[in-house]
Amino acid sequence: MALWLKDFSITEEDVEYLYEFILDNERPLTSDELALALIEKRYREEEQRLKSLLAEGRIYKPARAYEVGQKLFFPAFNFAPGTVVGVRPGYNPEYGSFQVIQVRFDGEDEVREFASQLPVPHKLDNESPEEWLKKAGTSPTQILERFGEVIKQKLSERLAQEEEFVSFGDQWLLKGMMPEIHLGHLNIAEAAIDIAGRPLPTEEILPSLELPSAHPKSIQIFSLNKALKEDGRFSLVGPKGYALWYLRRLEPPEVTRVPERLVYSPIPYAKEVLDEELIAVIRGIDDEATEEEFLDSAPVPGDSVTIALPYHHRRSGTLPIVPKTAFLFPEGEADYTMITFVDAVKGERFYGWAVHSARYVTGLAKWYDEIGAPVGAYLTLERGKAPLEVIIKYTPRRIKKEWVKAAKAQNDRLVFEMQLRPVGCDYDDLMMVAEE
Repeated sequence: MALWLKDFSITEEDVEYLYEFILDNERPLTSDELALALIEKRYREEEQRLKSLLAEGRIYKPARAYEVGQKLFFPAFNFAPGTVVGVRPGYNPEYGSFQVIQVRFDGEDEVREFASQLPVPHKLDNESPEEWLKKAGTSPTQILERFGEVIKQKLSERLAQEEEFVSFGDQWLLKGMMPEIHLGHLNIAEAAIDIAGRPLPTEEILPSLELPSAHPKSIQIFSLNKALKEDGRFSLVGPKGYALWYLRRLEPPEVTRVPERLVYSPIPYAKEVLDEELIAVIRGIDDEATEEEFLDSAPVPGDSVTIALPYHHRRSGTLPIVPKTAFLFPEGEADYTMITFVDAVKGERFYGWAVHSARYVTGLAKWYDEIGAPVGAYLTLERGKAPLEVIIKYTPRRIKKEWVKAAKAQNDRLVFEMQLRPVGCDYDDLMMVAEE
């Protein structure tokens, strides 16, 4: 149905309908819920329109008679409108005599012919508007699945222009339904996060504010989220759909400034000279700066993944976000999200930050130093039980000296030599590089 394609737009009547719809539901509603409500409204209107056209004899049925100049709608052509421009007699040995109407569809020069006054039964004569819509595969849920993204985008753009509609994330509410969140409430929220020393979900901050109980909890949460987002002291560090709040003054500088060793300036080169062996080497290095064409396709997210710690990440106290690790670090509403790491060997917890635009996770320098992780150490990352929790594991073993590559500067050149160094964990010998 063309209604759901490029011609779709949000009318003032639609806005008024959604206003009442949110009011009646007495809670914040998602874009999906509003889009489905609007589609169901339009669907009912379309069904009623078809019933009216049918009652007026304006929907083509083979058994009926039509005159030149009459405008009809054709179910077989998605109810495209056409005008009868001629009528001639027709005959078929199987059906007998009947009339043939000549129809020119709107926007077309070609004339098409259809049977009319057909003396034998035809399925189009008995179909109802409900059957037409069902046959076209255009139920409200099917329309949402097929055209939902376009509808939601246009819906969000229009509601954002309406002063009474307020959004947070993917939810919408009416301004008049929200309780007041004043400066005192926000100061209490700041103190709660400061005392906790960690990001807090909105549900944990809310009880301290003692908002009026007349407002449902879902509206209180929405209102607090909206107020925190508009206050520069707070940052949203949870994944999409999960509001987790922290204080900007407590965030490490690596969140907003890429560590020096991770800054990459592309160097032009001839890709065609790379043979399969070199490409295999590139794919074997877990580097966030690797061009996508050389990356293996992302695996289906599983429980865990193992990587070899690259040199620049060991020195920066970071981890790369590459296709095989990305599922552990989901993006949030902001550019960065806070990660809780759990040391699988010691059980200790510490925090890190996933910076999605630069594709790295910071906050691991102290842990690397504590375990004595060398460059090339195998690290296993596993999805934790809580949101944004990652279990990190290395395989410790009895420390012994092994021959490894060591890098040093000599006469303004980088040179390598084999040296005996103590190693206490499993590692990738091709990635292992020690420093003098």
